[in-house]
This record gives sequence, structure tokens and C-alpha cells, in this order.
Amino acid sequence: MTAVGAPTLLDEVDRRVRELAAPSGAHPVQAAAAGAVAGGKLLRPRLVLLAAGEGADRAAAVEAAAAIELLHAALLVHDDVIDGDDERRGRPSVAFAATQTATAAGLAPAEARRLGLTTAIVAGDALLVRALAALARLELPHPVRARIIDVVERAMVHAAEGEHDDVLLAGTAPEEDVIERVLEGKTADYSFRAPLEIGALLGGRSEQALAALGAIGLRLGVIYQLRDDVLGVFGDETVTGKSALSDIRAGAPTLLSALASRDPAWQSVAAHYGDRVADEGAAARVRQVMRGSGALEAVERRIAEAVDAVRAMIAGAPIEQSARDGLAELLERCAERER
Repeated sequence: MTAVGAPTLLDEVDRRVRELAAPSGAHPVQAAAAGAVAGGKLLRPRLVLLAAGEGADRAAAVEAAAAIELLHAALLVHDDVIDGDDERRGRPSVAFAATQTATAAGLAPAEARRLGLTTAIVAGDALLVRALAALARLELPHPVRARIIDVVERAMVHAAEGEHDDVLLAGTAPEEDVIERVLEGKTADYSFRAPLEIGALLGGRSEQALAALGAIGLRLGVIYQLRDDVLGVFGDETVTGKSALSDIRAGAPTLLSALASRDPAWQSVAAHYGDRVADEGAAARVRQVMRGSGALEAVERRIAEAVDAVRAMIAGAPIEQSARDGLAELLERCAERER
């Protein structure tokens, strides 16, 4: 089974994702959940398949990869509720779409908004349950399935902690070690470390390979999130599919904002960072300071240094060359992506 370079295998995963999310009844929550899985890049399934390699059972690898994509979709739905985002993947977020539907049906604005948020929360819950059920049903030896569930449990708890701390620290300028801890928890573990570890378990890899892939995944996830933080402020909305005002309005505690806040010029825009109604003019002033302070350049330098470090980790990992090549390709994508 060739993983990353096998579009037919990814096609199988994509079909299985849609099958797992497909409505089993006519309730609008089920329709919302099904709609939330559309348009993904299938990055996490790619990681599962890549780490699984030739040694994995094809059906189990496809099922596990699809389940991880469902977990990701669920967390995005909940993240949009937490951040108050109206757009995801170039389309209305689940909460916003449900709010619009309720408004069109005649509900008062406050009630429509409440119903929209409720729809998103429970649709995300439904996706989470279906993903976990799919993992629990994997036809694998019990010890392997149990370890996969343990990995998912750890990663999801870390994601919850990271999401909480991201909101708690909004508008502040945390130390860099705190920012890295949030990045590892909120994104890197469930999005990169866990998929690679799950793939390694499916493929029957050695404990040394499992540890190496997990370490690579954690570093890879931090790179991905650093790039995401840059795109969240400087990205092209028509390419990223999400607002370039969201992080500014939320006062996201990123390395970019923390480094910029050390410059005296930050005081002229500090009130905009975390202002829920900041407009494009305010955002442009924030971006100007982030550039002028050298913060953007410093983050780009950190990304480049981290890429070099992960490249060395990949080269030394006890895995076959084709897996190293696949990881190296994904590393470059994560660092240089535009969406």
C-alpha cells in the first residue's frame, strides 16, 4: 500500500469520510454534520496512510484515516463557535449557516443566533461520536486498537486544553514557551503527532519508529500552526477560505503578535488587537506594525529553522525511504502553503 502518492487510496478515504458523516435521518443536525466534512485537504488521513506504509491492512487504514478526518471536522466546527467565525473553507460556517436559516424562517435575531450556535455544537458532537465509534469498531487485535484509542484520547484532551488556553490568553503577549505549549496542544498533537502514531500502530512499526514519528509529528504541527498564524493575518481570504480579520479581532496569542508587542509602535495598535469589531483599516495598521517591528520576518525565520530541524529528524528516522520522502514532501507543504 503506497500511501501519500496513491490518489485511489485517498479517494477511498474521502468516500468513507462522507459515508461516516452521512445523515441516518432527516434531522437538520445530521445535515449540518454531513456538510461540515466537505472541502478538506485530507492532510491528516495522508499522515495516517504514510505512517502505515505497506504493512497495514488496507481496510483498517482507510477506516482509521477517515475517522481522524471526522475528528478534525468536528474540532473545526467547535472552533468556529469559540472564535465566532462566520466562514470556513470559503463557505459559511455551520453556526452561521444555521443562523441564516433560522433567520429566514422568521426567528428573532437573538434566537436565531442561539439556534445557530446550538446546531454547530451538537453537529460537532455528532461527528466526534461517529469518529470514535469508527475507531472502536476497527477490526484489529485488541492491544493495537486499545493503543490507538489511547493516542486519540491523549490528543483530544490536549486539543481541549489548547483551545481553552488560546481563549484564556487572548489579547496577551505570553512567553514563547507558553505559546509553543498552546500550539502543541491545540493543533500539533491531534493533527500531526496522533495521525502519524496511529499509522505506525496500524503498520506494525517498531517502538523506535513510533517514537520518532510522534516526535516528528509534534514539530511538524508547530510549523503548520506558525504558518497558519501568519496566514490568519496576512493570507489572501480568497485562497485561505477564512477571514483575515478573525485572529486580529480575537486577539489570538500567537508568536507573531507576541514579538510585535515588544516594539514601542505596538501601543498605537494594541487597542485593535482583540477588538471584536476591528475593521480592515484597523487590521491594516496592525499588519503594518507586525511588519515594521520585524515580527513577521522573525516568525518566517523561526519556520525556516524549524523546517531544517525536522528535515534532519526525518532523515534519521528508522523508516523506509519512501516514508521519509513522503514526510519531507508534507513538511515543505506545511511550511510554504498558502491555505
